[in-house]
Amino acid sequence: MKRTVSFFAVVCLLWTSLAQAQLSPPISEITGVRPNTGVFKIAGRDKPLVLETPDAAAAHFSSESMGMLSKQVDFDRQIVLVFAWRGSGQDRITYSVLESFPEQIVFAFRPGRTRDLRPHTKVYVLRSNVKWKTPAGAGARAKSPVADYIKVEIRGKLSTGVLAIGGETTGITISSRGINWELDFSGNPTVRKNVGALNGKTVVVSGELSVSQGVERKTRWIVKVSSIGVADSKSQASKSVAPENVPKSLGSAKPKPVAR
Repeated sequence: MKRTVSFFAVVCLLWTSLAQAQLSPPISEITGVRPNTGVFKIAGRDKPLVLETPDAAAAHFSSESMGMLSKQVDFDRQIVLVFAWRGSGQDRITYSVLESFPEQIVFAFRPGRTRDLRPHTKVYVLRSNVKWKTPAGAGARAKSPVADYIKVEIRGKLSTGVLAIGGETTGITISSRGINWELDFSGNPTVRKNVGALNGKTVVVSGELSVSQGVERKTRWIVKVSSIGVADSKSQASKSVAPENVPKSLGSAKPKPVAR
């Protein structure tokens, strides 16, 4: 009797998992979200950039766009394809869904006839269990090169609730030696939620520095935070934020010795 019940439970669990996976459509287009211009050096019209994790997506989208993506994509069950190319304004990418299980997505490119050169981007979210094919072949994907980067460590005063014209701010900054740096917590939403407790305090932040071009603010210096800690006013040492508020992957910010 117990074996029968256990077998029935396993079947129900598998059926439930399958049903949940089928709740989301095999493919849908995400509009109103544009990747960073650097994607044109990586992706193409027949070899999309494939993003399978939030961290991978954050490398190619602004913090504002990541906020929109996070509301539409479940990276535990879905992936994102980004097509990017320059061509005729009439260029089009279409797709068809073949009747199979799981579904198969076939992308097609239709070139335009006008001679105007325009940038094109298409962002699609696919259920992770579907198969897909472009004119370049099944699962053809762009190879993301190893990008250059600048890592920084900053000790200064943290400010939250920062406003800017046109919304051109992450809302959190650190001020050090007369310079304001924006802080990006898009890859760490738990820390972003609790960082308000550090408002007005001196902290030590480390992360990757990037430059973003705005409309009202021509140049924005943004640090994608990898660690943050409360600075000890008596020394250069720092105290980490409460463990319950910071994911283990971040740890505490410990300043590195500076060569003199």
